Amino acid sequence: MFEGDTTRTFCGTPDYIAPEIVAYQPYNKAVDWWSYGVLLYEMLAGQPPFDGIDEEELFQSIMEQSVSYPKSLSREAVAICKGLLTKHPAKRLGGGEDGERDIREHLFFRWLDWDRLERLEIPPPFKPRAGGRKGENFDQFFTGAPAVLTPSDPDVLAAINQEDFEGFSYQNPDYAPSPLTAV
Repeated sequence: MFEGDTTRTFCGTPDYIAPEIVAYQPYNKAVDWWSYGVLLYEMLAGQPPFDGIDEEELFQSIMEQSVSYPKSLSREAVAICKGLLTKHPAKRLGGGEDGERDIREHLFFRWLDWDRLERLEIPPPFKPRAGGRKGENFDQFFTGAPAVLTPSDPDVLAAINQEDFEGFSYQNPDYAPSPLTAV
């Protein structure tokens, strides 16, 4: 998007969606700074800033709830998260005209040499082993779980117009259209 442009597309990972998207308002790049704030909070606090038992409750939490900050977070960490998780996009850290500069100059990043970072001169604090074929870079909770496919709802599949897939390079030869298939 160019400076000053907005869009209205409702998309994104639910936990990271900014309030203006939830409210179906036109939005700009400030939504990305919101998402970064959610990610940063999760990395610092070990849990998401908003939650709900379903998407509707999660979105209500994003729109209405205030974020709680663990006492273990530094003042600078709380300040940057609060700035990034400001519900009003024009007041959000990064959401203004000098957004990138405002973030680079935030006290949370006072020790970061941005020029060296851009030149890839700062080694990462953690480097996973490359080529991990046995899943060693993932928690055993996930690698030890049985692989289970989500069953497809036959009614949903039957309602899909198969003409939408004409010209695809692969068509499942075993797919037998249901008599309910939309034509």
